Amino acid sequence: MEGLRAFRVRVGCYSGGRYAEQPRWVEREGVRLEVAAIDSRWREQDRLGFRVTLEDSQRLLLYYLPEEDIWSAVEVS
Repeated sequence: MEGLRAFRVRVGCYSGGRYAEQPRWVEREGVRLEVAAIDSRWREQDRLGFRVTLEDSQRLLLYYLPEEDIWSAVEVS
């Protein structure tokens, strides 16, 4: 998708057998919002991906890079 801009976020997750099984909240610039729904999830070679809807109806693509322990996000419509 042309024009997408990723930004760093903090993410709180449920972690059962492994880390980052289910995002529970996302914090950006000091504002924390609960994840209302996980719309989809997938695994790529070097990262995990989640499409989520936040409590304010904002939709994000969340990406977690385990090797770096970094979360990033992209706003989607």
